[in-house]
Amino acid sequence: MVAITLTLIRCDDKRPADQMTDEQLQVFANELAHKFIITDGHVDLPERLKGIKFTADSINTVVSTKRGDFDFERAKKGGLSAPFMSIYIPSSYQKNPDSGKSYADSLIGWVDLIAGKLPDKFATAKTTAEVETNFKTGKISLPKGMENGAPIGNDLRNVKYFYDRGVRYITLTHSKNNQICDSSGDTTKWGGLSPFGKEVVAEMNRIGIMIDISHVDDSTFFQVMRLTKAPCIASHSSCRYFAPTVRRDMTDDMINKMGENDGVIAVNFYTAFIDSAVANYQSKSRVQIEKLLKEKK
Repeated sequence: MVAITLTLIRCDDKRPADQMTDEQLQVFANELAHKFIITDGHVDLPERLKGIKFTADSINTVVSTKRGDFDFERAKKGGLSAPFMSIYIPSSYQKNPDSGKSYADSLIGWVDLIAGKLPDKFATAKTTAEVETNFKTGKISLPKGMENGAPIGNDLRNVKYFYDRGVRYITLTHSKNNQICDSSGDTTKWGGLSPFGKEVVAEMNRIGIMIDISHVDDSTFFQVMRLTKAPCIASHSSCRYFAPTVRRDMTDDMINKMGENDGVIAVNFYTAFIDSAVANYQSKSRVQIEKLLKEKK
């Protein structure tokens, strides 16, 4: 039946999608997913794998596993071609003497190790040309994006350092304010970008690292839009219209401004980010748990 449906679609590939059956749509969507390069702006695989000693057996967790939401088999089945590996730096690492730089290096090393251990399946990618080459040879590209710019420290030279290590976007901050800017998850410190943060924006433009505005405070966002000379991205942001209480989501004004900037938004479809009721319930649950823990102490 699938083969017959596939033939019908190929013979009439100009037919509007609204005239296809569900089965035909599924087959057509699958064709498109494997015909074109598909990227994911944010995959938390490196953080999940930290501490694993890769052996002949453990490396298979990257090939096939029921843990997490990513492995080679599922990515290939769905047509995912270039998932950005998240070099995620928890806000707690900002307190370290090196602001989390060594931790960032360790996660970058994990991504490179995956490509090195499984060269028939994965390959690193620093350019679009490399992604295209990997796609043609059936490999999944592993570009890198650093979530939280804290590891830059107070040294602009680290922007180029991370570029050389393969990082192609940096999320300016995460759940807490850092030395670069204010976060949507924290109280106001800088009123948007810090003086150093404005230098970071200019340096990222100059070096060629995409500025990621996911997680930033609204004031930070609009200041970035005024200063940047290049399109920005939101690697994993949702729409505040659907979840008004979620400050990390983007308002309609922010989305329109990203359009004017020729930017790209990769929507995060986690339930709590697209439904305020879920977000409020989770927030209330966290407060209750914290209260119980304090009472036990």
